Amino acid sequence: MSSLDWIIVVLYLGAIIAVGRYFARRQRNMDDYFRGSGNMPWLAVALSVVASLASTVGYLGTPGEVIQNGIGILIGQLAIPAAILVIVFIIVPFYKRANVTTAFELLGVRYGSSTRMLSVIIWAYMQIAFLGLVLLLASRVIADMTGIPVLAVILVIGLASVLYTSAGGMQSVVWTDVFQFVILFLGAVVAIGVIAVRTDTGPGDWWREMAGQTHDLPPWFSHDLATRHTVLGTLFAGFVVNIAYASSEQVVVQRYGATQRAVTMMLANYGVAVIFSLLQIALGAALVVFYLKVPGALPADVGSATDANFADQAFPHFIVHHLPIGLTGMVIAALLGAAQSTVDSGVNSMSAVISTDVIPFFKNRKSIDNELQSARWSARAVGVGVVIMAIVAENLSGANNIVDIAQKVVHLGLGPLGALFLVTMIVRYVGTTAANISVVGGFSAAVFFAFAKNDGDNIISPILIIPMSWLVTVVLALLLGMVLQKKPTVQLNNE
Repeated sequence: MSSLDWIIVVLYLGAIIAVGRYFARRQRNMDDYFRGSGNMPWLAVALSVVASLASTVGYLGTPGEVIQNGIGILIGQLAIPAAILVIVFIIVPFYKRANVTTAFELLGVRYGSSTRMLSVIIWAYMQIAFLGLVLLLASRVIADMTGIPVLAVILVIGLASVLYTSAGGMQSVVWTDVFQFVILFLGAVVAIGVIAVRTDTGPGDWWREMAGQTHDLPPWFSHDLATRHTVLGTLFAGFVVNIAYASSEQVVVQRYGATQRAVTMMLANYGVAVIFSLLQIALGAALVVFYLKVPGALPADVGSATDANFADQAFPHFIVHHLPIGLTGMVIAALLGAAQSTVDSGVNSMSAVISTDVIPFFKNRKSIDNELQSARWSARAVGVGVVIMAIVAENLSGANNIVDIAQKVVHLGLGPLGALFLVTMIVRYVGTTAANISVVGGFSAAVFFAFAKNDGDNIISPILIIPMSWLVTVVLALLLGMVLQKKPTVQLNNE
């Protein structure tokens, strides 16, 4: 890296820490810290959701998925209109009427503390695993680019995120996310622009190369559930994943209370998210064309542009070896932003859950001195825990594909939790026992789908793990609810 690249990265880190310290002076109470007083601009909150869910997993994993497995992942975008109908007419209005800080408060009111804490445990596992993976992936890539030890990069990214998140709360998270999203978006645009100029090609050329030449187009349907992408399967997955995030992911739910116009915020979020996803998919296709057309662009030990072992490293390799001076620093800042926007949101959300769901479970909330200070310390503790998780994971080996790691390890609880929250919103006869058994059954199904093998091969595509475990949970909840015929502990006020 050149001196100019280093200056850009250092300026970026300094800017986001300064934002956090600025908003720290504006925090007065828990509502300020966790919901930004509920009056934040809807567009800023929408961009914050996009940045938080994008992460290094998506920023590197989506182009890698396209390079390795083709454009089948694009089909999932077609399910978003159907998911939006459920989100804007059922999920968001439900949460706005409930006026809660965390999603798990709903489960406590409806089913009691056992369901609430069971769900918190599953979500906390996913969150810590996800944040650790995000931090590790970004650190490995940046370490390879700069020659700095991975441990040092983990500490810099993680501790910088903790500094501005724990100090400034939701307002700090949202406004730094906005800044980070701009950097993320520009980083992808710059990379695509450089490829277009170097290869004298455009989106039409990239599509033709990927649609049937380097990869087969996905079939409409397959009796073999291990088929990576089918049209119907990927549509189903896209629908379920989006409503599961909107109904059960605390990072998203917390933002419903951060703005007065939550429905508008979510519509803007999906509009921007679709554009950003298409940009990442286009980047993956463009990288394939770049490595096919530019002589000597591939590393000497890589056999082809679609090599599975190279797919997730294709974008980082391009940044280091094929971007002009100055642009390399900006795209590295984008990778930092992808990691930090996810880590800061996750740390703030986990702090909210600890302060709202966990501590009151063991101690009367009225007896807790200085709740705001307690929330800040819980954020710091979570941040340190994420850093430790990343350091531990650095010594573990995993699958080649980032998307596979996310589906088979990190997101195992997303389907079951998403199903339980949706059932809670639309079905009244499901009681506590049925809720607990169904979410445990759904999580167990996710684990089975992730690790069960048939002659050494997966029995199901990793893309289907979340939707299939979601379906198992819904079916269990509805059937057990009818069989047990027990009313929930308390009827929710907005039912």
